[in-house]
Amino acid sequence: MEYKIQMANENNVEEILDIYHSLIGKDGCTWDFDYPNITDVKNDISKNSLYIVLYNQEIIAVAAAGEDDELKELECYSKDIKRPCDLARIAVKSVYQNKGIAKYLIKYIEQDVIKRGFDGIHFLVSKMNPHAIAVYDKMDYLCCGECIMYEKDWYCYEKKLK
Repeated sequence: MEYKIQMANENNVEEILDIYHSLIGKDGCTWDFDYPNITDVKNDISKNSLYIVLYNQEIIAVAAAGEDDELKELECYSKDIKRPCDLARIAVKSVYQNKGIAKYLIKYIEQDVIKRGFDGIHFLVSKMNPHAIAVYDKMDYLCCGECIMYEKDWYCYEKKLK
């Protein structure tokens, strides 16, 4: 399969929201119809931080990666990473899951955020999402702590980029 990755734009908002909403209730998904919402999508687009994966002009996956202050207060993250970006809202359409698309997208993001001046990646993953945890562990992300945010239990993950 040949995939194309690019930044999302305003024309993609509804399709991205449909992907997010289609995953509500699936194993490991902590989302509801209030989050992620249209404001989150538009904010990510305005920051040029929302990546999409296209297959035959259909958006099949999405992830946000950029500057965000939500995780800065957590003590667990390494001080060796001076300018981390936050990775969030990773979603792959159900019919395309378990094909390595999330890993493909994350690898692309790792290289792109270096070009954007970031030296590492921080994110949270639900303790109830063993599939995602396995992917991150295989990609050499480090679980560096735990936290409770948004009334949920999370593992804190990070990776220093070269």
